[in-house]
Amino acid sequence: MMAERKKPHISYVVSLCGIMSGLSLVMMFFLSMIPSFEYVSPIVSGLLLWVVAERLGTRYGLISYVAVGLLCLFISPNYEASMMFIFIFGYYPIIRQYIMKLPHFLLKWLVKLVLYAAAAIACYWLLINLFNMTHLLEDMGEMGEYGAWILLAMGAVAFIL
Repeated sequence: MMAERKKPHISYVVSLCGIMSGLSLVMMFFLSMIPSFEYVSPIVSGLLLWVVAERLGTRYGLISYVAVGLLCLFISPNYEASMMFIFIFGYYPIIRQYIMKLPHFLLKWLVKLVLYAAAAIACYWLLINLFNMTHLLEDMGEMGEYGAWILLAMGAVAFIL
């Protein structure tokens, strides 16, 4: 006979959410200052919040994600890494469990790729238009006219891996 899973005490909930959110924020702050870790810091931070969702449930994971996402915008020196966390890597580990429950294998991958593409396009549209980071487009100019699409495809491959 399996033992019933007891509801965690509020002190456990607050401490786990606080520690993981704080560690996630520290990772976003320090790792995003290293240029080659610009894309690693949102992934690591998202995985730390996945621990919260795994231990306490999706609700606490999403609350921690919102808290870290808002604080990233104010604390992190790298807006691109912060926006990647908010739009792509912060919530995905938390909602992945629901995507994996979809019945068909191809449907799962289609939802994952559409979610990634929509989030990546929205992320970079905001970075270029709202934060006026037009240098991102200039950096893509080396790849020619299709540079943005090539980078989107390369990001989709990295997202799948």
